[in-house]
Amino acid sequence: MQQAGVSNKGLATRVRAEALKIGLDISPDHVSVRRWLDGMRPQQGTIRCIAAALGAKLNRRVTCAEIGFDSVVEAAESGLIEDGAQYAPCSEQAIDRLASLASADISESPAVAESAWVSETAPSIIAGYLFAEPQRTEYASSLADTSVDIAGRIRSTIRCLMNLDFQFGGGHTRRMLLVYWKTEIVPVLRRRYPETIAREVMSAAADAAEVLGWSAYDAGRHGAAQRYFVQGLRLAREANDRLMGGQILANLSHQANYLGNFSEAIQFARAAQAATVGEASATARAMFLAMEARALASIGDSQACAAALHRAEQAFDQHNPAEDPDWISYFDAWELAGEAAHCFRDLGQPHETLRFVEQAIDPVHTPARTRALIEMVRAAGALRSGDLEQAISIATGAVGLAGSLQSSRYLQYVADLHGLLTGKNVSHPSVRAFTELVGVSYPTLVLPKSA
Repeated sequence: MQQAGVSNKGLATRVRAEALKIGLDISPDHVSVRRWLDGMRPQQGTIRCIAAALGAKLNRRVTCAEIGFDSVVEAAESGLIEDGAQYAPCSEQAIDRLASLASADISESPAVAESAWVSETAPSIIAGYLFAEPQRTEYASSLADTSVDIAGRIRSTIRCLMNLDFQFGGGHTRRMLLVYWKTEIVPVLRRRYPETIAREVMSAAADAAEVLGWSAYDAGRHGAAQRYFVQGLRLAREANDRLMGGQILANLSHQANYLGNFSEAIQFARAAQAATVGEASATARAMFLAMEARALASIGDSQACAAALHRAEQAFDQHNPAEDPDWISYFDAWELAGEAAHCFRDLGQPHETLRFVEQAIDPVHTPARTRALIEMVRAAGALRSGDLEQAISIATGAVGLAGSLQSSRYLQYVADLHGLLTGKNVSHPSVRAFTELVGVSYPTLVLPKSA
């Protein structure tokens, strides 16, 4: 405080401002600061805000260690990161882990922000989900007011936030989801209900955890995303919601594939299929098979990939929207074609890539993020087919289309395409122009120095 030149009152004001930025409900005053100085330990979120407030005044990062609050915070968050990647033995532990993870995430905990995907836990996650029985806790009907459709309210809110995620990216919705989880869903999960209602609430919470995981994944917070998915999977098992469990397993497959963990991606996709035999709708089966095809394409197994895609198309031909859960409404014929386009891009088959890209975008209904990603796939296909100028034209249009899209995945697509363009054409005028455009549009995106 002396270095920053702030008084007790001044620090309290700055801490309140930092808390407001992250949706933390605290209102410290000069008396609070005096108590901190006298040895009273603030909550972990408050500690983060104190460090951020002093850092803003000093124009540098201030760590929790510098202000004397390192050991307990680091130990607690280290345990959270380690446990979060493990399949929880009971739903109560999953709820506790999700609550703590969301609180640390919303407080911009470096431990959460910098956490990575853990590969070693994949077998135990799959085995835990497939073979562990849900708890059979019986609750009396008088234990909670069940006159309000709590699960329906959660699902409706999550669908709205998911639609925003599709339009503007996970970076846009992540904080809203975190605040909603912390303030609305966690308190609901702490209450007790009759068993049938408890299952519905748990299922809706699993749905919310899945969307929260997806937004973290799209925002590039891969360790947090994996942990939201894994603990959400435990809630789905408790709810006996096999379809939501399959959806989360498919998301884990998608993320593992994106991160280059192809064997795990195949395992998760096949687990999604095994977990939903006899229960998955045709649309869900097609989506699970598409995830398997994506992973098979990544390892270069073109024959197995084509077979999985064929089965996905056969399943989708039988789809009936009336049989589908709400959360899979996004997976339509255009989405399936987009998955196929990704497969053939990864297999290095440009003509097939471009053929499926043409079927992957609906001019009205395809959301902005999906369109931007597919256009980058189209550009890659054009480049691999030998048309450099067409590839740059498509990519340039995609950058304009994306606008303020907050998606780490999209930025990675841009960087990957830029790497392909500059590989043999670094001095080409059109390539240089595209490099300048990317630099202006995405100033924080790190591009190869050769560009």
